Amino acid sequence: MTRGSGTRLLPVAPRFHSRAAPPRVRIAIRRTVQVALAWLVLAAAPALAWDETKRGLRLSVLDDVTVGAGSVLVSARYGGGWGLKAGVWVRDIHVVPNAPNVLLGANYVWTYAKLRLGAGVVWIDQENSNNGTRWNFDFTISYDLSDRVFCEYQHNSHGSTVGIKKEASNEGWNLLGIGFVF
Repeated sequence: MTRGSGTRLLPVAPRFHSRAAPPRVRIAIRRTVQVALAWLVLAAAPALAWDETKRGLRLSVLDDVTVGAGSVLVSARYGGGWGLKAGVWVRDIHVVPNAPNVLLGANYVWTYAKLRLGAGVVWIDQENSNNGTRWNFDFTISYDLSDRVFCEYQHNSHGSTVGIKKEASNEGWNLLGIGFVF
């Protein structure tokens, strides 16, 4: 099985027959997420209340919802406020030349009730049309549906929209999925 050809890397992974979203849809999604994050920060409880992060292992399965639609990342994070994360792409589709293999990083997570916000840095083993560099910022929002199950959105990009390495491709990874707490 070759990478980048749209073949399944794991025979159990579902087959998505979607095409990448058009540029105006990607821009609209990106702007909506930015506005939602801004409102969330402005409407959030005082910073002192954001200290409930418990140490644990969180495993999630995420699908890119924009440019790399159908590319699936399995990611794990261990830690409390400060944590380490690792991930592997188990399905590669709609990414030129192909999806990376591995993601490694560290981040800090603030927790308030069932909501978790994280920011950090990740190293991705390959450059492609989504992440134009190996070092990228990592932003995460997750919501605990129960004590053991959560939904999560991850965004990884190198920050060309704020002036960092503007010549490199920066579609970014916009990953949405579900996870489990151990």
